[in-house]
Amino acid sequence: MKFSELYGVWRTREDEWFDPVLSVDTRLFIDPFLIYSKEGTCFRGSHSEIIAFFNQMFRLIAECRGARESLRYQKAVGDLVFPEVQELCLGYTEAGTGGLGSGGDSARLIADAIWEAIRSGLKKLRHFEEITILREGMGADRISDMTAGILRRRFASYTSAICRRHNVPTETVHYRRGSYDRRSQLWVPLDAQLPINPYNRKPILLVPRRYLRDLPTINADDFWDYCWVNENELLRHEFNYDISRRVAKHDIIELARRHPEVRRAYLDRVERRRPQPYDMRKDRKGLVGWYDAAKAYCQHHTLALSVGSAEAFTRAVERMVGEFSHFVEENSGWRLLWNDNGTSRSEAAAQLLLLGIVKHYCKANDIDISRESDIGRGPVDFKVAAGHQLRALLELKLARNSRFWDGLKKQVPAYLGAEGIQDGYFIVIAYNDSDLKKVSGLKAIARKAAKGLSYRIRTVVVDATADKLSASRL
Repeated sequence: MKFSELYGVWRTREDEWFDPVLSVDTRLFIDPFLIYSKEGTCFRGSHSEIIAFFNQMFRLIAECRGARESLRYQKAVGDLVFPEVQELCLGYTEAGTGGLGSGGDSARLIADAIWEAIRSGLKKLRHFEEITILREGMGADRISDMTAGILRRRFASYTSAICRRHNVPTETVHYRRGSYDRRSQLWVPLDAQLPINPYNRKPILLVPRRYLRDLPTINADDFWDYCWVNENELLRHEFNYDISRRVAKHDIIELARRHPEVRRAYLDRVERRRPQPYDMRKDRKGLVGWYDAAKAYCQHHTLALSVGSAEAFTRAVERMVGEFSHFVEENSGWRLLWNDNGTSRSEAAAQLLLLGIVKHYCKANDIDISRESDIGRGPVDFKVAAGHQLRALLELKLARNSRFWDGLKKQVPAYLGAEGIQDGYFIVIAYNDSDLKKVSGLKAIARKAAKGLSYRIRTVVVDATADKLSASRL
């Protein structure tokens, strides 16, 4: 359910905030560079506030020369603890709204990144995201959490104003770290009036859409692209081989550390550009459009599902997966897996669309669905359950995925066995005839993978070709 649905908010032209799905994190992030380029309203002065905070951390770490045992370093680490801001419903988690966050280990990672920046010649910050091209492990989620943590009082004020305008009920929420006071060099508390998310009982913070991107404007890959176009001779001298546009992040970081003048030129170029937020209308990565499309389909194609027995539960899961296939193939759902320029979307976009269909049916029929916490890195995508005994696993792959067969032969069987779950569903998205040919022997391979074992692997091929000449196979 979205924020606007829960509270019956009718959006007007004034409402340029992102409408989050409250039960599932959206893989977008607050980009501090977008705030820098267009502050406005209660965010005026935000960039200076962020830079002042990090310059204070720079001073502490520079004074102790990065010595971890020093009191100054420990002070910096304590101030650099940024737990994930679950109130935003943004990030990588997608199983719900609770991700990895940034605890003590992450604070030390940030402190070490600052020391690396100092050692590489950086004396004063222009944009704190610059440290992401000087240290590994500094991803979009950490940048977003740090930005939201430092500007929490501003996001709270922004959200409270929206709630007052739309008569959204709020509660008093206490934050131990509401804002950072530069004079006392301490985090100070904040009491705010905020709406509550019924899915996790945490407050909700709304964000202007103009501040959201799928990646920060300043990032290591963008720095490398700049070097590729503008510093080609330097790259060839540094690497002494036929460089490509795709290199390990470690190599990018080493280049950035050795050449502060190139970093400065890169930042000059970024500041001259007009940074753009994520285009919600085109939605090229399928990050936002899936929810409304899946909801509309499920409302017009209702299912009454019984899960009173193992057989009934199996039929229920089959029907939900079948509806997903039908939606993609026969009800223009395939359009959500293609961009206007004729390029097909990623596996993550297809997984979200599956989640949208199955989640709406599960909610309507009191069935639980959860996304595995290691999505994108772990063995399965979703787990559907009616109690502990009745459970099924859903794994979705693109046929073009180079690790496609590992999912069917290794990942799903291993997870089914470890969890003691009887049914696994291996769902494959085919974008063209070549994909369809590639998966022609899918059922036979699935039977072989499960042979002699106590579980079943059911295969589904979903035809997402744009011409719609084929059909799915269940």
